[in-house]
Amino acid sequence: MDFNKETVGKIAANAKAAQEAWRDFVHNKKMCECFHLRPTASGITIISTLPYAPMRGIPLNAMKLKPLLDEISANINVLLGIDDDKSMELLDKWGFNRRKPGGFLEENAQAFFIQGMILKQEMYEGIEFVASELVLADSSCRFDVVGYKNNNIYIFEMKKDRTIAGLMQTADYAKLTNENKSHYLEVLKNYPHCPIADFDNVIPVAVMKYATNSVTQLESKAKEAGVGLWFYERSIALRKANL
Repeated sequence: MDFNKETVGKIAANAKAAQEAWRDFVHNKKMCECFHLRPTASGITIISTLPYAPMRGIPLNAMKLKPLLDEISANINVLLGIDDDKSMELLDKWGFNRRKPGGFLEENAQAFFIQGMILKQEMYEGIEFVASELVLADSSCRFDVVGYKNNNIYIFEMKKDRTIAGLMQTADYAKLTNENKSHYLEVLKNYPHCPIADFDNVIPVAVMKYATNSVTQLESKAKEAGVGLWFYERSIALRKANL
């Protein structure tokens, strides 16, 4: 895999700019739950994990980032309010595209997954959210979700189908990261959500839709590949009122 030093340098510079812009929102739980930043070689993209705009993004240059984040923050209660029309009007105004019509898509699962990590839900085992769609080299090598815990990087590859090929792909991503550690650290050390100064290991995890009749075979193949295996299910996420 060819890593262009100039491209990696641009992503690293935009990661630092994103970190500076996000500093005012680190302790804003609503903002962190609904939005995160994705540095790229050409700028910084604000990514939504809102249910009606999952994984939709607005690419900006660093100069325009903070003003829009301030505007989003000022309207966060509207976005999370009961009037969906007002929420959609704001998202349309800013340039977020709406969710595609259809069933439970991979992007929905990815958005819920990231929210769960940020909310520190028990099933995520204390793994902190770092990045979504991390790309440093070939665009075909795109890490769906990156996490961090105990000085280890977690690479989560999310699949809408149950696939053995997905297990091998996830293992290859871990190998690539280990072999090009310096490039990834150049970017991740200044990442806005969970900066990583160093890491000991890369832990690959494939995330697939659950099906009872395919679990045993997939578990066996995952063990052979040295890949963790998580399943997601469609369910109701509940929050109880403090009455």
